[in-house]
Amino acid sequence: MSSTPPGAIAIIGMAGRFPGADSVDELWRNLLGQVESVRPLTDDQLRCAGVPSSLRRRPAYVAAGAELRDADAFDGEFFGVPDHEARVMDPQQRVFLECANGALEDAGYTPDGLTERVGVFGSTSASSYLLNVLAAAGEMTPGDVNYPMLLGNDKDFLATRVSYKLGLTGPSLTVQTACSGSLTAVHLACQSLLERECSIALAGGVSITVPLGHGYLYREGGILSRDGHCRVFDTEASGTVKGSGCAVVALRPLADALAAGDHVYAVIRGTAINNDGSDKVGFTAPSPAGQQEVIREALAVAEVPAADIGYVEAHGTGTALGDPIELRALRAAHAADGPPPERCLIGSLKANVGHLDAAAGAAGLIKTALVLRDQRVPGQPTLRSVSPRLELAGTGYVVPPATVSAAVGAAAVSSFGLGGTNAHAVLTAAPPRDRDPLPAGVFRIPLAAPDADSLREAARRLRDWCAARPTIRIDDIALTLRHGRRALAHRVEFVVAGVPDLVAALDGFVESGRAPAAADPGTRPADDLSRAQRVALPGTVLRRRRHWVEVDTAAGTDIDTVVDTSSEPVGPAAGADRAEVAAQIADLVAGHVGRPVGADDDIFDLGVDSMNLVEIVTELRDRLAVPISFEEAEAARTPAALSALLGPRIGVPAVDVAVGVAALDLPGGARDEVQDLPTENARPTVGPIPVRVGRGGRNVFLVHPAGGTTVCYIDLARHLDASDSVYGLAFPADLVDRPQSIRALARRYLDQVRTVQPAGPYRIGGYSFGGNVAFEMALLLQGAGEQVEQVVLFDSHPPEAYIGGHIGDGDYAAAFPVLVRALFADTAIPTDRTAGTVSEALELVRQPGWSDSMMRELAAFFDVWRNNHDALRRYYPDERVRAQVVVLEAQEPEDAADLARLGMRVVPKSTWQQHVDGGLLTIPVPGNHYSMFRDARHVRVLAGRLQQVLAA
Repeated sequence: MSSTPPGAIAIIGMAGRFPGADSVDELWRNLLGQVESVRPLTDDQLRCAGVPSSLRRRPAYVAAGAELRDADAFDGEFFGVPDHEARVMDPQQRVFLECANGALEDAGYTPDGLTERVGVFGSTSASSYLLNVLAAAGEMTPGDVNYPMLLGNDKDFLATRVSYKLGLTGPSLTVQTACSGSLTAVHLACQSLLERECSIALAGGVSITVPLGHGYLYREGGILSRDGHCRVFDTEASGTVKGSGCAVVALRPLADALAAGDHVYAVIRGTAINNDGSDKVGFTAPSPAGQQEVIREALAVAEVPAADIGYVEAHGTGTALGDPIELRALRAAHAADGPPPERCLIGSLKANVGHLDAAAGAAGLIKTALVLRDQRVPGQPTLRSVSPRLELAGTGYVVPPATVSAAVGAAAVSSFGLGGTNAHAVLTAAPPRDRDPLPAGVFRIPLAAPDADSLREAARRLRDWCAARPTIRIDDIALTLRHGRRALAHRVEFVVAGVPDLVAALDGFVESGRAPAAADPGTRPADDLSRAQRVALPGTVLRRRRHWVEVDTAAGTDIDTVVDTSSEPVGPAAGADRAEVAAQIADLVAGHVGRPVGADDDIFDLGVDSMNLVEIVTELRDRLAVPISFEEAEAARTPAALSALLGPRIGVPAVDVAVGVAALDLPGGARDEVQDLPTENARPTVGPIPVRVGRGGRNVFLVHPAGGTTVCYIDLARHLDASDSVYGLAFPADLVDRPQSIRALARRYLDQVRTVQPAGPYRIGGYSFGGNVAFEMALLLQGAGEQVEQVVLFDSHPPEAYIGGHIGDGDYAAAFPVLVRALFADTAIPTDRTAGTVSEALELVRQPGWSDSMMRELAAFFDVWRNNHDALRRYYPDERVRAQVVVLEAQEPEDAADLARLGMRVVPKSTWQQHVDGGLLTIPVPGNHYSMFRDARHVRVLAGRLQQVLAA
């Protein structure tokens, strides 16, 4: 026997359950057949799973999932777990226990027959069963320390439960590094084996999402896929799909495994783990430097040159940002090691089964070991065209669209966790082994199961397995079943000379259920199994039964079907014409500005600001019984135009309405939008708001700040060159399909911009939050081949300001009164009190005379502000803008404590430079972040600076 490489670890057993596959063998067949196990979910399935109709009908809801069959079932009797305990145990803990035992059986061992120390290293996702089932069913209450529930659901007990139930005495620990958890567990298991803390180690992970059978809400810029497919490495990649599954491997030092006659799938030559640290754009963002370093370290530990790597199982989540970063880091790491591979195939299991989270790394390791065993690389089932952003053209790195045979001597697995813990493993094929001839004679093949039906099922599985492997040795089967399975209550023994005899005997037993005849006493049994080796046979047949706590969903109410009927609106008198409606609106506005208002007066010229607009729109809805959005009110601006806008919704004849539409002074496309607005009780969305329509000049499009309205630009526009047109982009009023990311907003606003200006060059900008959206709009235009001339950022913080901070519900509540106080200087908001909840914050800012309707609108304002701030925290530009970027920076700095309250850091505005290729210009303007727009003196200076920029 040739000497084994130092530090080499053999994979001697594996087990798992995956979407579309109840075993590793079934998974491998699916992979070779390019089966996508992410499935569409029907409306009936979703309804039965408890998904409310209000969620199912949302446009952003994706009805797809990668579910685990029988995730609610468990063989508690086999593992000695009483029904009442199994019922409140997280299915993740139950499935991991099953798979840990399965991996040990697959290696040819049973806990009863082991004298060596066996370690357990496992990783799990958070217990959604505890949160979404047990809590919902009232099985647990706040403050109640329920130990059965704690022991059955807390991650701390994942590994130690396996050790207890299987009687394993080696190190036992749960490893939590998010989606790199199970490959990190493998790394720690290898270290424990090399340190001789244990002789065999079980390592892996599990992730099962509860409720079962649910889809998800797509959020632009998030990790989840737009179309319910994980299109890893594809041009149309838009994210991953969450999958449920479990993967466990049994490991042993290679020298020990060869000496013991263990079956070896593949050899782990070296592993490495590290963390990105703070050298990245955000806590959840990937780090090319961290990924590159962990790959280089694993190669060095393995003493395998990068040129030998013929296959890499990538982390590959199918995100437009993550996949290119990963492959660039991989190529850089290989290049730093020496000559890169001439041909290296790339794949990702997530395209088949979705993202298995804590189980993903171990599942990828299993796939890679099978690639090395069979010398076949599965194709990617969702691949249509390889994304050019991967920059693979002209390199030896190839994403195979179909399953291919390939001579792969060495392979690798990457797994990168949210939070920055990276893991990488380098593997080689199992070494060839010489075998002595099979002894003559017959062999006793025992088979055992917990009951008669399970025994026949065990015989059927063994028959099918043997029939598919005609070259398997009968002594290997005898050794494995004699020493690698429990002695269960129902048993049968077959005495055969070879595998064909065994297949025939098993077939007869499956058909009849009767034990075979006793062997001829004169037949000489070959009791000497010293030449035999363990082989991976089908495991014990488990008798799973449903163990689940039922949640009563009948009493649930869809939140968006609840209608506020606290006050009945009062509409206009029957038969009212446009002039009468305009007069009512003028009277309503007059009550807020304290002076007479004519039908054609611009309400913003009368001093209406953002807060006044909230009150006016609220009262329009209440008094006229009419739907109207803030952006519509901003666009209309006069009582006559508002009357023209609202007329169709309150029964004023369309011919009369048409007279007033011209007063809106909208471009043709936008005017058509207003005339075609729906009349049902909804909040329609209009296109760009004409803050000021110029004559013969050019357009500039300005995105709203975090609060969502564009009123702040009205006074600014008055001081700009009269020839230019200024358009505002307000936050959409559609509460059902609200954009959750900067990119989603940018796409939506570009669609609106193109209704006014179909082609470039474009000038775009935005105040604070709006500047970040404008920046992303520039990137999208740039990617579409359009010219962007200028991007103007009104005191917008660079993305780095939002990195690393944490903000929760209480933080938002505490910050909101500070925001309102800064935005509206004439409000009397106490400074000696703080808010801990949203309701407390709203009550704290409430002013005398504000109606309940007004407070509901302010709550909606809070919701928009929070939505947009959350979007900022997830945003990071993935390219550089080639246009000129101008920052109009407030001279008075913001209060660091206020920023910290929002989880923000003080970052110089000059930091924008690292995202800009076209040049960055920073121009100081008077005031602070809020007064630069609020104070009339500051606004005039701001407009002057902006005019210089636009003229240049």
